Amino acid sequence: PQHRGGKGIIGIRPKEGDRVARAFRANSHDTLLCFTDRGQVYDLKAYDLPAPDSRRARGSPAVNVLDLDDGEQLAAVVSCDELDPEECVVTVTREGYAKRTLCGEFENILSTGIIAADLGEDDELVDVAITDGDRDLVIATRDGMTIRFDEDEVRSMGRSARGVRGVDLREGDAVAGMVATDSEDDRHLLTVTRNGYGKRTPLSEYRPQSRYGKGLVDIKTGDRNGPVASVKAVDPADHLVAMTEHGQTMRTRAGEISAVSRNTKGVTVMTVEDDDAVAAVDALPVEAVSGDESAAADGAEN
Repeated sequence: PQHRGGKGIIGIRPKEGDRVARAFRANSHDTLLCFTDRGQVYDLKAYDLPAPDSRRARGSPAVNVLDLDDGEQLAAVVSCDELDPEECVVTVTREGYAKRTLCGEFENILSTGIIAADLGEDDELVDVAITDGDRDLVIATRDGMTIRFDEDEVRSMGRSARGVRGVDLREGDAVAGMVATDSEDDRHLLTVTRNGYGKRTPLSEYRPQSRYGKGLVDIKTGDRNGPVASVKAVDPADHLVAMTEHGQTMRTRAGEISAVSRNTKGVTVMTVEDDDAVAAVDALPVEAVSGDESAAADGAEN
């Protein structure tokens, strides 16, 4: 891990015209549910992803492993050992529509994918969470607003439904991401902006409201910060991996980022060049990181 505020290292070299869209952690035998911006979902075994020779490698085009249409892009990837058919897949779109669908409806996914959510004209799927049906949803917008409400306010629907409005967006605003939490969750909401600034705020500071409100101010955006790029629920000991569109990657501990109240500007998480922007952030639980590092050490000794 590095200290916050650095430029990081090259994590991937996108080819000209390409950019990083998402970053996530997976074990080689995990099943990946790959949701696209067009509301489709595909399943993939993590071991089917090509393993590059180095961290600087470009990787393979997504269309080489998923049957994507022209211009279709990955919006969210959920990594899991197996799905509990009684749990729910919660989706949220750029225009603020939220929907819950039982995980049982995502069994036996075709190689050509299946529909995960119907989308309105010009709308896009933005984020996905797996819940047990008894959680709160926190939806964050690009302009720094957040709304928290009980997931029961989003009734369970079939895969082909559009959903209901989860947040009342201001003109020009759009959803940036979503996390699932509950009343006993003592973690923090980590918010990171495209210009590399961010903050941690206890999830308890985001009081539950009714669905389809405007929400509360989470972080001040503007010229310095830029719009919100990602939100995650984190513990201070968690490791964060932030990646820019040009492939710069930085890993730091969540505790390096100041814990402050809502409606603040935050601190520098990662130094970003003028022509670059933060594209993705993932949180790695400390026990998972410790396990990976122990395994690597054992391998080196053997």
